[in-house]
Amino acid sequence: MADVDPAIPPATTTTASTSNDPPPPPPRPTFNRERNIKYWLRCLRTLLPTEYTSNDLNRTSLAFFCVNGLSILGELGNLTKPEEREQWINWLYSCQLRSGGGFRASPATDIGDQLSDSNRIWDPATLPGTFFCLITLLMLGDDLTRVNREDTLGWLATLQRADGSFAEMHSGIDEKEDTATRDPRFIYLASAVRWLLRGEEGSLSREVADIDVDQAVRYVQSCEAYDYGYGSRPGAESHAGHTFCAISALSLLDRLHPPKDPVSYPIGLPNPSRTVHWLISRQNAPTDPESFDPSSHISPPPGSFPACDAHNGFNGRDNKRTDTCYSFWVIGSLDLLKKAHLVNSESNREYLLEDTAHRIGGFGKWPGAPPDVLHSCLGMVSLGIFREEGINRVDSALCTALQTREWVEGLEWRKKA
Repeated sequence: MADVDPAIPPATTTTASTSNDPPPPPPRPTFNRERNIKYWLRCLRTLLPTEYTSNDLNRTSLAFFCVNGLSILGELGNLTKPEEREQWINWLYSCQLRSGGGFRASPATDIGDQLSDSNRIWDPATLPGTFFCLITLLMLGDDLTRVNREDTLGWLATLQRADGSFAEMHSGIDEKEDTATRDPRFIYLASAVRWLLRGEEGSLSREVADIDVDQAVRYVQSCEAYDYGYGSRPGAESHAGHTFCAISALSLLDRLHPPKDPVSYPIGLPNPSRTVHWLISRQNAPTDPESFDPSSHISPPPGSFPACDAHNGFNGRDNKRTDTCYSFWVIGSLDLLKKAHLVNSESNREYLLEDTAHRIGGFGKWPGAPPDVLHSCLGMVSLGIFREEGINRVDSALCTALQTREWVEGLEWRKKA
């Protein structure tokens, strides 16, 4: 056997790394479920920060976001007590008007025994209040048997205008046709209330006039803008929030996807593939927080387009900043069109979990912003569309857990008598 020279190092089979080797990929971000549970319990059981005061007249919407947050996490029935949920249910029913149908948007407008014909306009039922109360009751496990279904559906039909649009409420003021608010948000809310309460044909205790579905669909279609998104009214700029409302309204009216056989009534989007293209184009890189002054009225510089590979959220309009809520408005729209797979879901996930998720739980509007209940809820729903671990499956049309839709679809009173 030959002698081994100790001055010569032994040969090795390991190949030394070079500077040209790519760095290892960063660890995949995780959704902090426990932190978000604590955030929603805190919002439900304690006073909200002062910044929410301006929303007092829409307090039922705040209740919806808070209850929905725990519902989407699958912990509403586990981490709240039955007596708490019963108290919240009674609070929501206290917002139901005694006559005329519908729910007020906040108990702050309830004038109790002082109500009269002369001051009734100060305590109106509103479309947002009615939707938020109904969907929140369902999330809490209520069966809506205490809802004045027929009166509410009758009231709903009286809100529709001749062009198919809907008023938010009866204001007592004669609005001119060219100045009245008539955007797709209220068609969406009306479509959702109708879907929740009408049920199968023959399920109502008496005949109630329905809304004009054909005219509502025509109005939605008329809101298509030149770039194939949808605006607040015909001729207005495209906006992802209004686009979601238009698409979701058509879905709840069962008019989104054309049937195989030709039909004589209006149905679907006029240019679905181009609307999909506009929606996909909303995914952009976030604006550098250090280069953006939130107090300025000037729009921030747009992110790179085409978007880079990572941390790409969505904006709501051209040349606008990415924003957590648009992850839902855009992805929810595409989900209803069965095209959500076309976006870069992993890049949006990085934007949400690494840029806008807050250390105390919840999500901010954009990187560096404090969490709020709207953006926190919509951020989680958008993650739920892509089956994020720790989040329940969601229903995009109702913006809530899929179990809520299944619950209302199984209620006995919805079936034909």
